[in-house]
Amino acid sequence: MNYALSQLARKASSLLFATAISLGATALARADVTLTAIFPYTKVDPDYARLQETYERFHAANPDITIKFDYLDHDAYHNKMQALAISGNLPDILTLWPGKRTGYLTGRGYAKDLRELIQRDGVDKMLRPVFTQAQAATGEVYEIGVPYVNFTNVVYVNRKLLDQIGLQYPKTLDGFMGQAKTIRAAGYRPAVFGDQSSWVLQSCLLSVMVGRLGTPEWFANALTGAEGAGFKDEPFVGALQKIKQMVDAGLIDPSEPSTTREQALSAFVSGRSVYFIGGIWEVVNLTSALPAEMKDFVEIRSLPAIEGAALAGSDSSSGQPATGFGMSSKLDDEKTEAAWKWIKFNLDPSNKDIAVKYGLLPIYTEDVGIADMLTDPLAKKSYAFSSSIAHVLPVLDDRLDAEGVMQVVNAGLQELVLGSVTPEDLAAKYEAWVAANDSNRKAK
Repeated sequence: MNYALSQLARKASSLLFATAISLGATALARADVTLTAIFPYTKVDPDYARLQETYERFHAANPDITIKFDYLDHDAYHNKMQALAISGNLPDILTLWPGKRTGYLTGRGYAKDLRELIQRDGVDKMLRPVFTQAQAATGEVYEIGVPYVNFTNVVYVNRKLLDQIGLQYPKTLDGFMGQAKTIRAAGYRPAVFGDQSSWVLQSCLLSVMVGRLGTPEWFANALTGAEGAGFKDEPFVGALQKIKQMVDAGLIDPSEPSTTREQALSAFVSGRSVYFIGGIWEVVNLTSALPAEMKDFVEIRSLPAIEGAALAGSDSSSGQPATGFGMSSKLDDEKTEAAWKWIKFNLDPSNKDIAVKYGLLPIYTEDVGIADMLTDPLAKKSYAFSSSIAHVLPVLDDRLDAEGVMQVVNAGLQELVLGSVTPEDLAAKYEAWVAANDSNRKAK
Protein backbone atom coordinates (compact mmCIF):
# COMPACT_ATOMS: atom_id res chain seq x y z
CA MET A 1 0.00 0.00 0.00
CA ASN A 2 2.75 2.44 0.98
CA TYR A 3 4.76 1.34 -2.08
CA ALA A 4 1.79 2.02 -4.35
CA LEU A 5 1.28 5.46 -2.82
CA SER A 6 4.97 6.18 -3.19
CA GLN A 7 4.86 5.20 -6.88
CA LEU A 8 1.76 7.34 -7.39
CA ALA A 9 3.46 10.30 -5.72
CA ARG A 10 6.51 9.92 -7.92
CA LYS A 11 4.33 9.77 -11.05
CA ALA A 12 2.41 12.85 -9.95
CA SER A 13 5.65 14.65 -9.24
CA SER A 14 7.00 13.72 -12.67
CA LEU A 15 3.78 14.89 -14.31
CA LEU A 16 3.91 18.21 -12.48
CA PHE A 17 7.55 18.66 -13.45
CA ALA A 18 6.80 17.89 -17.10
CA THR A 19 3.87 20.29 -17.02
CA ALA A 20 6.07 22.97 -15.50
CA ILE A 21 8.67 22.45 -18.23
CA SER A 22 5.94 22.67 -20.88
CA LEU A 23 4.46 25.81 -19.37
CA GLY A 24 7.91 27.31 -19.04
CA ALA A 25 8.64 26.64 -22.70
CA THR A 26 5.32 28.16 -23.69
CA ALA A 27 5.99 31.20 -21.54
CA LEU A 28 9.42 31.53 -23.13
CA ALA A 29 7.93 31.28 -26.60
CA ARG A 30 5.33 33.89 -25.71
CA ALA A 31 7.66 36.16 -23.75
CA ASP A 32 7.09 39.82 -24.49
CA VAL A 33 9.48 41.18 -27.09
CA THR A 34 10.09 44.87 -27.65
CA LEU A 35 11.53 45.98 -30.98
CA THR A 36 12.78 49.39 -32.09
CA ALA A 37 12.28 50.99 -35.49
CA ILE A 38 12.89 54.29 -37.29
CA PHE A 39 10.91 55.29 -40.37
CA PRO A 40 11.82 57.79 -43.12
CA TYR A 41 8.73 59.95 -42.85
CA THR A 42 7.04 62.19 -40.33
CA LYS A 43 3.60 62.22 -38.74
CA VAL A 44 2.16 64.45 -41.48
CA ASP A 45 2.98 61.89 -44.18
CA PRO A 46 0.20 59.54 -45.39
CA ASP A 47 2.54 56.61 -44.75
CA TYR A 48 2.38 57.44 -41.05
CA ALA A 49 -1.37 56.84 -40.91
CA ARG A 50 -0.99 53.59 -42.85
CA LEU A 51 1.73 52.43 -40.47
CA GLN A 52 -0.40 53.18 -37.40
CA GLU A 53 -3.36 51.24 -38.75
CA THR A 54 -1.14 48.31 -39.73
CA TYR A 55 0.57 48.22 -36.35
CA GLU A 56 -2.74 48.39 -34.47
CA ARG A 57 -3.91 45.28 -36.31
CA PHE A 58 -0.53 43.58 -35.93
CA HIS A 59 -0.33 44.18 -32.19
CA ALA A 60 -3.87 42.88 -31.69
CA ALA A 61 -2.81 39.64 -33.39
CA ASN A 62 0.60 39.58 -31.64
CA PRO A 63 0.14 41.15 -28.19
CA ASP A 64 3.51 39.79 -27.07
CA ILE A 65 5.36 41.96 -29.63
CA THR A 66 5.70 45.70 -29.08
CA ILE A 67 7.39 48.00 -31.57
CA LYS A 68 8.66 51.40 -30.48
CA PHE A 69 8.58 53.76 -33.45
CA ASP A 70 10.58 56.86 -34.23
CA TYR A 71 10.19 59.09 -37.29
CA LEU A 72 12.49 61.33 -39.31
CA ASP A 73 12.14 63.03 -42.66
CA HIS A 74 13.81 61.37 -45.63
CA ASP A 75 17.24 63.02 -45.58
CA ALA A 76 17.51 63.06 -41.79
CA TYR A 77 16.67 59.34 -41.75
CA HIS A 78 19.62 58.43 -43.95
CA ASN A 79 22.02 60.63 -42.03
CA LYS A 80 20.85 59.17 -38.72
CA MET A 81 21.02 55.56 -39.90
CA GLN A 82 24.58 55.97 -41.15
CA ALA A 83 25.61 57.40 -37.78
CA LEU A 84 23.81 54.64 -35.86
CA ALA A 85 25.43 51.96 -38.02
CA ILE A 86 28.90 53.29 -37.27
CA SER A 87 28.18 53.51 -33.54
CA GLY A 88 26.63 50.03 -33.43
CA ASN A 89 23.22 51.29 -32.31
CA LEU A 90 20.95 50.53 -35.25
CA PRO A 91 17.26 49.89 -34.50
CA ASP A 92 15.99 46.32 -34.73
CA ILE A 93 13.72 46.93 -37.74
CA LEU A 94 15.27 48.71 -40.72
CA THR A 95 13.48 50.56 -43.50
CA LEU A 96 15.46 49.65 -46.60
CA TRP A 97 15.46 50.34 -50.32
CA PRO A 98 15.92 47.37 -52.69
CA GLY A 99 18.50 49.31 -54.72
CA LYS A 100 21.58 51.28 -53.77
CA ARG A 101 19.95 53.98 -51.63
CA THR A 102 20.57 52.10 -48.38
CA GLY A 103 23.71 50.36 -49.58
CA TYR A 104 25.50 51.93 -46.62
CA LEU A 105 23.62 49.30 -44.55
CA THR A 106 23.08 46.35 -46.88
CA GLY A 107 26.53 46.51 -48.43
CA ARG A 108 28.41 46.60 -45.13
CA GLY A 109 26.94 43.72 -43.17
CA TYR A 110 24.50 45.72 -41.04
CA ALA A 111 21.33 44.07 -42.41
CA LYS A 112 20.33 40.42 -42.03
CA ASP A 113 19.96 38.22 -45.11
CA LEU A 114 16.31 37.09 -45.22
CA ARG A 115 16.62 34.25 -47.73
CA GLU A 116 16.46 31.43 -45.20
CA LEU A 117 13.32 32.87 -43.58
CA ILE A 118 11.71 33.52 -46.98
CA GLN A 119 12.25 29.94 -48.09
CA ARG A 120 11.38 28.43 -44.71
CA ASP A 121 7.94 30.05 -44.67
CA GLY A 122 7.22 29.84 -48.41
CA VAL A 123 6.97 33.61 -48.81
CA ASP A 124 8.57 33.34 -52.25
CA LYS A 125 5.63 31.24 -53.45
CA MET A 126 3.17 33.99 -52.56
CA LEU A 127 5.10 36.82 -54.23
CA ARG A 128 6.21 37.50 -57.77
CA PRO A 129 9.95 36.92 -58.36
CA VAL A 130 10.80 40.64 -58.48
CA PHE A 131 10.06 40.98 -54.77
CA THR A 132 12.49 38.27 -53.65
CA GLN A 133 15.16 38.66 -56.32
CA ALA A 134 18.78 39.13 -55.28
CA GLN A 135 19.59 42.52 -53.80
CA ALA A 136 23.34 41.92 -53.76
CA ALA A 137 25.88 40.38 -56.11
CA THR A 138 26.04 37.22 -53.99
CA GLY A 139 22.27 36.72 -53.85
CA GLU A 140 21.26 38.20 -50.50
CA VAL A 141 17.74 39.56 -49.93
CA TYR A 142 17.62 42.24 -47.25
CA GLU A 143 14.13 43.70 -47.40
CA ILE A 144 10.55 42.97 -48.40
CA GLY A 145 7.67 45.41 -48.27
CA VAL A 146 4.10 45.61 -49.45
CA PRO A 147 4.38 43.86 -52.86
CA TYR A 148 4.01 46.98 -54.95
CA VAL A 149 6.21 47.97 -57.89
CA ASN A 150 6.98 51.62 -58.51
CA PHE A 151 6.94 51.40 -62.31
CA THR A 152 8.87 54.20 -63.97
CA ASN A 153 7.76 53.70 -67.57
CA VAL A 154 4.05 54.20 -68.11
CA VAL A 155 2.41 55.69 -71.21
CA TYR A 156 -0.77 57.63 -70.41
CA VAL A 157 -2.99 57.87 -73.49
CA ASN A 158 -5.74 60.34 -74.34
CA ARG A 159 -7.95 57.88 -76.21
CA LYS A 160 -10.42 60.60 -77.19
CA LEU A 161 -7.73 62.56 -79.05
CA LEU A 162 -6.42 59.41 -80.73
CA ASP A 163 -9.92 58.63 -82.00
CA GLN A 164 -10.38 62.19 -83.27
CA ILE A 165 -7.09 62.02 -85.16
CA GLY A 166 -7.94 58.55 -86.48
CA LEU A 167 -5.10 56.63 -84.83
CA GLN A 168 -4.79 53.51 -82.69
CA TYR A 169 -2.29 52.90 -79.92
CA PRO A 170 0.81 51.64 -81.77
CA LYS A 171 2.10 48.09 -81.43
CA THR A 172 5.74 48.97 -82.12
CA LEU A 173 8.13 51.80 -81.34
CA ASP A 174 8.51 52.49 -85.06
CA GLY A 175 4.75 52.85 -85.26
CA PHE A 176 4.87 55.19 -82.26
CA MET A 177 7.41 57.42 -83.99
CA GLY A 178 5.42 57.25 -87.21
CA GLN A 179 2.41 58.86 -85.51
CA ALA A 180 4.26 62.05 -84.57
CA LYS A 181 3.85 63.81 -87.92
CA THR A 182 0.12 63.08 -88.07
CA ILE A 183 -0.45 64.23 -84.49
CA ARG A 184 1.45 67.47 -85.05
CA ALA A 185 -0.46 68.12 -88.26
CA ALA A 186 -3.67 67.87 -86.21
CA GLY A 187 -2.39 70.61 -83.90
CA TYR A 188 -1.33 68.54 -80.89
CA ARG A 189 1.95 67.69 -79.21
CA PRO A 190 2.63 63.95 -79.58
CA ALA A 191 4.15 63.26 -76.16
CA VAL A 192 5.28 65.09 -73.05
CA PHE A 193 7.77 64.01 -70.36
CA GLY A 194 8.77 67.14 -68.44
CA ASP A 195 12.54 66.63 -68.24
CA GLN A 196 13.59 69.99 -66.83
CA SER A 197 14.68 68.24 -63.63
CA SER A 198 16.82 66.03 -65.93
CA TRP A 199 15.97 62.60 -64.48
CA VAL A 200 12.74 61.82 -66.33
CA LEU A 201 14.11 60.70 -69.71
CA GLN A 202 16.58 58.42 -67.95
CA SER A 203 14.21 56.90 -65.42
CA CYS A 204 11.01 56.85 -67.49
CA LEU A 205 12.34 56.02 -70.97
CA LEU A 206 16.02 55.06 -71.28
CA SER A 207 15.85 52.46 -68.49
CA VAL A 208 13.07 50.41 -70.08
CA MET A 209 14.73 50.59 -73.49
CA VAL A 210 18.09 49.41 -72.15
CA GLY A 211 16.31 46.62 -70.29
CA ARG A 212 14.51 45.43 -73.41
CA LEU A 213 17.45 45.71 -75.80
CA GLY A 214 19.76 43.86 -73.42
CA THR A 215 19.25 40.73 -71.35
CA PRO A 216 19.31 40.45 -67.55
CA GLU A 217 22.63 38.63 -67.88
CA TRP A 218 24.10 41.42 -69.99
CA PHE A 219 22.94 44.10 -67.55
CA ALA A 220 24.39 42.21 -64.58
CA ASN A 221 27.70 41.89 -66.42
CA ALA A 222 27.69 45.55 -67.49
CA LEU A 223 27.29 46.60 -63.85
CA THR A 224 30.45 44.79 -62.80
CA GLY A 225 32.32 44.78 -66.10
CA ALA A 226 32.27 40.98 -66.17
CA GLU A 227 33.05 39.25 -69.46
CA GLY A 228 34.03 42.58 -70.97
CA ALA A 229 30.47 43.94 -70.84
CA GLY A 230 29.91 47.66 -70.43
CA PHE A 231 27.88 50.67 -71.43
CA LYS A 232 29.52 51.03 -74.83
CA ASP A 233 27.74 47.80 -75.80
CA GLU A 234 24.83 47.64 -78.22
CA PRO A 235 21.98 47.57 -75.65
CA PHE A 236 23.00 50.93 -74.17
CA VAL A 237 24.14 52.56 -77.41
CA GLY A 238 21.08 51.19 -79.21
CA ALA A 239 18.72 52.63 -76.60
CA LEU A 240 20.33 56.06 -76.99
CA GLN A 241 20.05 55.76 -80.76
CA LYS A 242 16.33 54.98 -80.44
CA ILE A 243 15.83 58.10 -78.33
CA LYS A 244 17.66 60.17 -80.96
CA GLN A 245 15.32 58.69 -83.58
CA MET A 246 12.32 59.67 -81.44
CA VAL A 247 13.64 63.24 -81.38
CA ASP A 248 14.24 63.28 -85.13
CA ALA A 249 10.73 61.91 -85.76
CA GLY A 250 9.18 64.67 -83.64
CA LEU A 251 7.86 62.32 -80.96
CA ILE A 252 10.17 63.90 -78.36
CA ASP A 253 10.05 67.68 -78.56
CA PRO A 254 13.29 69.73 -78.43
CA SER A 255 11.72 71.77 -75.62
CA GLU A 256 11.74 68.77 -73.25
CA PRO A 257 14.88 69.88 -71.35
CA SER A 258 13.06 73.08 -70.37
CA THR A 259 9.61 71.53 -69.75
CA THR A 260 8.69 71.00 -66.11
CA ARG A 261 6.68 68.02 -64.86
CA GLU A 262 3.87 70.41 -63.95
CA GLN A 263 3.81 71.79 -67.49
CA ALA A 264 3.82 68.29 -68.95
CA LEU A 265 0.94 67.22 -66.72
CA SER A 266 -0.99 70.37 -67.63
CA ALA A 267 -0.47 69.78 -71.36
CA PHE A 268 -1.92 66.28 -71.06
CA VAL A 269 -4.80 67.14 -68.75
CA SER A 270 -5.85 70.10 -70.91
CA GLY A 271 -5.90 67.97 -74.06
CA ARG A 272 -2.90 69.57 -75.76
CA SER A 273 -0.81 66.37 -75.80
CA VAL A 274 -1.89 62.89 -76.86
CA TYR A 275 0.62 61.00 -74.69
CA PHE A 276 2.12 61.64 -71.27
CA ILE A 277 5.07 59.43 -70.31
CA GLY A 278 6.04 59.10 -66.68
CA GLY A 279 5.81 56.74 -63.73
CA ILE A 280 2.92 54.90 -62.12
CA TRP A 281 2.94 57.59 -59.42
CA GLU A 282 1.37 60.01 -61.89
CA VAL A 283 -1.95 58.20 -61.34
CA VAL A 284 -2.27 60.14 -58.08
CA ASN A 285 -1.71 63.46 -59.85
CA LEU A 286 -4.05 62.58 -62.70
CA THR A 287 -6.77 61.41 -60.32
CA SER A 288 -6.92 64.85 -58.74
CA ALA A 289 -6.27 66.85 -61.93
CA LEU A 290 -8.49 65.16 -64.52
CA PRO A 291 -12.16 66.04 -64.92
CA ALA A 292 -14.34 63.07 -63.98
CA GLU A 293 -15.48 62.45 -67.56
CA MET A 294 -11.89 62.40 -68.85
CA LYS A 295 -10.88 59.54 -66.53
CA ASP A 296 -12.96 57.17 -68.63
CA PHE A 297 -10.98 57.73 -71.82
CA VAL A 298 -7.47 57.94 -70.38
CA GLU A 299 -5.65 54.66 -70.92
CA ILE A 300 -2.56 53.34 -69.12
CA ARG A 301 -0.16 51.46 -71.39
CA SER A 302 3.37 50.13 -71.56
CA LEU A 303 5.86 51.35 -74.15
CA PRO A 304 5.21 49.71 -77.55
CA ALA A 305 7.43 46.78 -78.49
CA ILE A 306 10.92 47.54 -79.79
CA GLU A 307 11.65 45.67 -83.00
CA GLY A 308 14.64 43.35 -82.73
CA ALA A 309 14.95 43.71 -78.96
CA ALA A 310 16.22 40.82 -76.85
CA LEU A 311 13.00 41.11 -74.84
CA ALA A 312 10.19 40.98 -77.36
CA GLY A 313 6.69 42.29 -76.77
CA SER A 314 5.46 45.12 -74.59
CA ASP A 315 4.67 43.30 -71.33
CA SER A 316 7.63 44.88 -69.54
CA SER A 317 8.37 48.12 -67.75
CA SER A 318 11.22 49.52 -65.73
CA GLY A 319 10.56 49.77 -62.02
CA GLN A 320 11.62 48.93 -58.52
CA PRO A 321 9.81 47.28 -55.62
CA ALA A 322 8.53 49.60 -52.94
CA THR A 323 10.61 50.43 -49.91
CA GLY A 324 10.33 47.62 -47.40
CA PHE A 325 11.46 46.27 -44.05
CA GLY A 326 14.56 44.39 -43.04
CA MET A 327 16.27 43.77 -39.73
CA SER A 328 19.58 44.37 -38.03
CA SER A 329 22.12 41.60 -38.48
CA LYS A 330 22.77 41.69 -34.73
CA LEU A 331 19.33 40.44 -33.65
CA ASP A 332 19.14 37.29 -31.53
CA ASP A 333 16.78 34.45 -32.46
CA GLU A 334 13.88 35.77 -30.39
CA LYS A 335 13.99 39.25 -31.87
CA THR A 336 14.60 37.86 -35.35
CA GLU A 337 11.38 35.85 -35.21
CA ALA A 338 9.44 38.83 -33.85
CA ALA A 339 10.78 41.17 -36.55
CA TRP A 340 10.05 38.55 -39.21
CA LYS A 341 6.43 38.37 -38.04
CA TRP A 342 6.15 42.13 -38.59
CA ILE A 343 7.68 41.89 -42.06
CA LYS A 344 5.37 39.04 -43.10
CA PHE A 345 2.34 40.83 -41.69
CA ASN A 346 2.94 43.81 -43.98
CA LEU A 347 2.90 41.70 -47.12
CA ASP A 348 0.10 39.33 -46.07
CA PRO A 349 -2.81 39.49 -48.58
CA SER A 350 -5.28 39.50 -45.68
CA ASN A 351 -4.15 43.08 -44.97
CA LYS A 352 -4.66 44.29 -48.52
CA ASP A 353 -7.53 46.52 -47.42
CA ILE A 354 -5.12 48.78 -45.55
CA ALA A 355 -2.78 49.03 -48.54
CA VAL A 356 -5.63 49.86 -50.91
CA LYS A 357 -7.07 52.42 -48.50
CA TYR A 358 -3.81 54.37 -48.65
CA GLY A 359 -3.28 54.10 -52.39
CA LEU A 360 -1.00 51.06 -52.66
CA LEU A 361 -2.16 48.34 -55.06
CA PRO A 362 -0.12 45.22 -54.23
CA ILE A 363 0.29 42.42 -56.75
CA TYR A 364 0.67 38.75 -55.86
CA THR A 365 1.22 35.54 -57.79
CA GLU A 366 -2.51 34.87 -57.57
CA ASP A 367 -5.60 37.08 -57.72
CA VAL A 368 -6.52 38.12 -54.17
CA GLY A 369 -9.53 40.24 -55.10
CA ILE A 370 -7.98 43.71 -55.15
CA ALA A 371 -9.62 44.70 -58.44
CA ASP A 372 -13.04 44.17 -56.85
CA MET A 373 -12.15 46.69 -54.11
CA LEU A 374 -11.47 49.55 -56.54
CA THR A 375 -14.04 52.08 -57.72
CA ASP A 376 -12.00 54.88 -59.31
CA PRO A 377 -11.50 54.29 -63.07
CA LEU A 378 -7.82 55.26 -62.99
CA ALA A 379 -7.13 53.07 -59.97
CA LYS A 380 -8.67 50.12 -61.81
CA LYS A 381 -6.54 50.82 -64.89
CA SER A 382 -3.42 51.28 -62.77
CA TYR A 383 -3.93 47.91 -61.09
CA ALA A 384 -4.63 46.23 -64.44
CA PHE A 385 -1.39 47.71 -65.82
CA SER A 386 0.69 46.58 -62.84
CA SER A 387 -0.81 43.10 -62.95
CA SER A 388 -0.09 42.76 -66.68
CA ILE A 389 3.65 43.44 -66.48
CA ALA A 390 5.53 40.16 -66.74
CA HIS A 391 9.07 41.58 -66.69
CA VAL A 392 10.22 44.30 -64.28
CA LEU A 393 13.36 45.87 -65.72
CA PRO A 394 16.05 47.74 -63.76
CA VAL A 395 16.02 51.51 -63.37
CA LEU A 396 19.47 52.93 -64.06
CA ASP A 397 19.58 55.39 -61.16
CA ASP A 398 18.46 52.62 -58.81
CA ARG A 399 21.23 50.21 -59.76
CA LEU A 400 24.16 52.51 -60.55
CA ASP A 401 25.79 55.26 -58.52
CA ALA A 402 23.72 58.43 -58.52
CA GLU A 403 26.63 60.75 -59.25
CA GLY A 404 27.45 59.18 -62.60
CA VAL A 405 23.83 58.83 -63.68
CA MET A 406 23.06 62.44 -62.81
CA GLN A 407 26.22 64.06 -64.15
CA VAL A 408 26.70 61.98 -67.29
CA VAL A 409 23.50 60.18 -68.31
CA ASN A 410 20.80 62.64 -67.24
CA ALA A 411 22.70 65.67 -68.49
CA GLY A 412 23.75 63.77 -71.60
CA LEU A 413 20.16 62.89 -72.51
CA GLN A 414 19.26 66.57 -72.53
CA GLU A 415 22.25 67.22 -74.79
CA LEU A 416 21.09 64.34 -77.02
CA VAL A 417 17.65 65.93 -77.37
CA LEU A 418 19.27 69.26 -78.24
CA GLY A 419 21.60 67.61 -80.75
CA SER A 420 24.87 68.48 -79.03
CA VAL A 421 26.09 64.92 -78.40
CA THR A 422 25.88 61.64 -80.30
CA PRO A 423 24.61 58.38 -78.78
CA GLU A 424 28.02 56.80 -79.26
CA ASP A 425 29.91 59.62 -77.54
CA LEU A 426 27.48 59.69 -74.62
CA ALA A 427 27.78 55.93 -74.16
CA ALA A 428 31.59 56.09 -74.25
CA LYS A 429 31.63 58.93 -71.72
CA TYR A 430 29.38 57.04 -69.33
CA GLU A 431 31.30 53.79 -69.62
CA ALA A 432 34.51 55.69 -68.81
CA TRP A 433 32.88 57.18 -65.70
CA VAL A 434 31.51 53.81 -64.54
CA ALA A 435 34.85 52.05 -65.10
CA ALA A 436 36.69 54.65 -63.04
CA ASN A 437 34.17 55.44 -60.31
CA ASP A 438 31.05 53.28 -59.95
CA SER A 439 30.89 51.14 -56.82
CA ASN A 440 29.57 48.17 -58.80
CA ARG A 441 32.89 47.98 -60.62
CA LYS A 442 34.90 48.54 -57.45
CA ALA A 443 33.07 45.67 -55.76
CA LYS A 444 34.04 43.32 -58.56
